Amino acid sequence: MTPTRRWFTFILAFMGPLLVLLIWEALSRAAVINPIFFPPPSSLEGTTRELIRSGQLWDDTRISMVRILTGFVVAAVPGVALGLLMGLWWPLRALLNPIAAALFAVPKIAILPLVILVFGLDEDSKIAMVAISVFFLVVINTTAAVMAVDRAYFDVARNAGAPWHKQLTTVALPGALPAIFSGLRLALGFSLLVIVGTEFLSAGEGIGYLIWNSYQILAIEKMYVGLIVTALLGWLLSLVMDALERIAMPWRVEQSTRLHVPVPESVYNWYMATRPFSFTASIVPVLVGTLLAAYEGEFDFLMLLLVIIATVLVHAGSNLVNDYYDHVKGADAPHQLGRGGMIQRGLISPRAILIFGFALFAIATAIGFYIVYLVGWPVLLFALPSLAAAYLYTGGPKPLGYVALGEVTVFIFMGPVIVAGSYYVQTGAVSWTAVLLSLPIGLLVTAILQANNIRDIEDDAAANKRTLATFIGHRWAVREYVVLLLGSYAVLGALTIGGLIPLGALLVFLTLPKAIELVRVVRTRTSAPALNLLLRKTAGLHLQFGGLLAAVLLVAAVFAA
Repeated sequence: MTPTRRWFTFILAFMGPLLVLLIWEALSRAAVINPIFFPPPSSLEGTTRELIRSGQLWDDTRISMVRILTGFVVAAVPGVALGLLMGLWWPLRALLNPIAAALFAVPKIAILPLVILVFGLDEDSKIAMVAISVFFLVVINTTAAVMAVDRAYFDVARNAGAPWHKQLTTVALPGALPAIFSGLRLALGFSLLVIVGTEFLSAGEGIGYLIWNSYQILAIEKMYVGLIVTALLGWLLSLVMDALERIAMPWRVEQSTRLHVPVPESVYNWYMATRPFSFTASIVPVLVGTLLAAYEGEFDFLMLLLVIIATVLVHAGSNLVNDYYDHVKGADAPHQLGRGGMIQRGLISPRAILIFGFALFAIATAIGFYIVYLVGWPVLLFALPSLAAAYLYTGGPKPLGYVALGEVTVFIFMGPVIVAGSYYVQTGAVSWTAVLLSLPIGLLVTAILQANNIRDIEDDAAANKRTLATFIGHRWAVREYVVLLLGSYAVLGALTIGGLIPLGALLVFLTLPKAIELVRVVRTRTSAPALNLLLRKTAGLHLQFGGLLAAVLLVAAVFAA
């Protein structure tokens, strides 16, 4: 597709909805359609402002989103796991497939009375409706996705001596992942449909309640605002799944841009310059800190959203500033480049990269001050040092990453500071539990950096970039990586056995075989491709470790409420 056509497609994608609104406006004002039941879109502005000013629109939207996301996660995680096992093991598939197919066919609204009888009229029943509706959809789709993987790949794995769990992680999951995400995308949209229908009948708040109550009192404009917000939520959830799909399957980024709005190549280059695949390193600690607060009875979705946006913007700005200064100092060798490297490829100028990084810092700062306004000045004790560290990592007269302080900086600010800071934003306090729980997260993030620095020892030394790996040498750098990786499990195990976090956190140890495999790789492989793979797999382990921990805290919070 030529640049001109790409931009034209980009413009048309926005003109389509605008054209529909204009036609609707004209027909309503000309009374071709009844303006009482189809009021012109321009008349909805005042109603929308009123709903926003009163806080009703935000409250109803927030409540529905919490119900959707909680129910979706509670169902999707075990649903994918069960679907993978069913697809891989025929006796389990033969046993459960008829049950899943039969229960999935039952109209979900028909089970609402039963759900209310079991879970009551409070939040548990709404979340249960979403979870039950989504679970069987995810199971059936995931099973079908695994079954669609070419059986020759499984034969090769078996002939190579791979046990069933290796076939699961190296063949079934990667091969089925595109279809699994298609099912998850459908399930997330279905969650929105279910919660709106449920709120019609058994809720006193939520976006579905807003629509139904407006209909009952003939507040037609409010009803349309609710419908429009529902459509926007559906679009937003789809974009979220697009982003998660890019993170989970970075190899598909070049093949397809799944955003519903076609993105011009220049915009795409700017987006990739921020290295979005690394954002999980920031999002995971925010989720862990927030969900620990939720487990203890404190949760505000707006605060979670603001903290995630601000943290990701700082992370993206740091990536851009780091690229600029590493380029200026000659620390970026061509063979090291991943999907970033826009300066080295000549796609974006160094000065533009630096300005873009500072712009993201500025936006994050503005959001941070708004959080301070809502929560209090102590938030600055977390935010300002984090912003300074993001710049000083490679910027300033004595860059931290160039004087063997990079690992310490990453550990502190992407472990304790983010986890404890996210917890503070929710609760207004700092607890030792939050600080201690941040340690395994910080250790794993530092392991990602250590894998990077082990790979780059020779190039960093040539560029006078004094990382801890260049300072202590390859042998001790490998030992440090092993301690960081396995130490995260030791700390988490101690916290769980000590009763500071739910016993279910031991599920995180399901990822331990992958950690042991990474230890074997770092101790035996020295080639650049192998160490590049080590870096990516360490980042994947951090996501799996933190994701499982966050999911356990979420489930514990739901059932403790």
